[in-house]
Amino acid sequence: MAANKDYYAVLGVSEKASEDEIKKAYRSLAMKYHPDRNGDADAAEKFKDVNEAYQTLSDPKKRQEYDMLRKYGAFAGAGGPGAGGFDFSRYSQPGGGQTFQFDVGDLGGLGGLFDQIFRRGKAGAPKAEPAAGRDVEMTVEVPFSTAVKGGTAKINLARDEPCMTCAGTGAAPGTQPKTCPQCEGRGTVTVGLGQFGVTRACPTCAGKGTVVEKPCPECKGAGVRRAKKPLKVRIPAGIKDDGVIRVKGEGNVGAGGLRGDLYITVNVKADARFRRDGLDTYGELELNLGEALLGAKKAVDTVQGKVNVKVPAGIEAGKKIRVKRKGIRDERTGRVGDHYVEVKIATSKKMNKEQRELFEKYAQAMGWTS
Repeated sequence: MAANKDYYAVLGVSEKASEDEIKKAYRSLAMKYHPDRNGDADAAEKFKDVNEAYQTLSDPKKRQEYDMLRKYGAFAGAGGPGAGGFDFSRYSQPGGGQTFQFDVGDLGGLGGLFDQIFRRGKAGAPKAEPAAGRDVEMTVEVPFSTAVKGGTAKINLARDEPCMTCAGTGAAPGTQPKTCPQCEGRGTVTVGLGQFGVTRACPTCAGKGTVVEKPCPECKGAGVRRAKKPLKVRIPAGIKDDGVIRVKGEGNVGAGGLRGDLYITVNVKADARFRRDGLDTYGELELNLGEALLGAKKAVDTVQGKVNVKVPAGIEAGKKIRVKRKGIRDERTGRVGDHYVEVKIATSKKMNKEQRELFEKYAQAMGWTS
């Protein structure tokens, strides 16, 4: 997650936006900026930002942590005491000499980050660890049956790969990157704040510890190039619409060859026979008048195949018959939902004379006629 991004602004919603408002904004923007729909040069980057914002704000825990970081100015970079509404003096120690370690490079993950912000470390600037590449986020549409039973989906993954011309160094062939003169190769610098110090990525080398004097003509010094890779992704059985699949190590390549992860949002196509609510599924069962009045045994379709159900005599239209454990099975939890069939009663449009006379007698016996 980039330190200077306001995810609420990216989605165009307020800080108090509901889950539905966030989801609606995400779907609209994802459709607008999807590279397959939008040919603008910056569409892919905006699409990635929209997905990144949605993954954080749609998760209650991540959103709470993100809001806390924004509140205390963690995304504002280095500043004076009390920057972003945070009072550093509350954490001073008698005798001084402590260093407040705040690694801006760690803003790529929210888990446990708030603890890092308030953790005092050893004096001096540590050498930066090689950073993994940025995560890649995309969407894939799968049939209802694949989401229910599991399967695979083929995607064409666009991501950063090491530049073959410079072997990922960013330097022109025949040259090598030089040690950064500002951080002396550490990749981090410490900005003094009285008796405290704030450690952050070196602005000269962006945390790499080296600088390129003569950039590679192929990648312009980036060390990476954009490439596409066909990939088969496993869809777990029971995944819901807007569910997210994480594929480790299939994201963009970063410094030192480390890769980020791939996050795939699954859009499930609607089905003509079934609709879904959690792990439960719903379908319809059409009966004729005789079956509804007298009861019957009927074969019905479920996502797990055909099953026989007993229709009680005198059932009314709109009533639902429950078929236990014939809904969707979530392979991650092992839970299985139920299947419900809603009764529809079909009436005969035409009756011959004998049928009409018999039905009139039946109606009279039941008190249905005046």
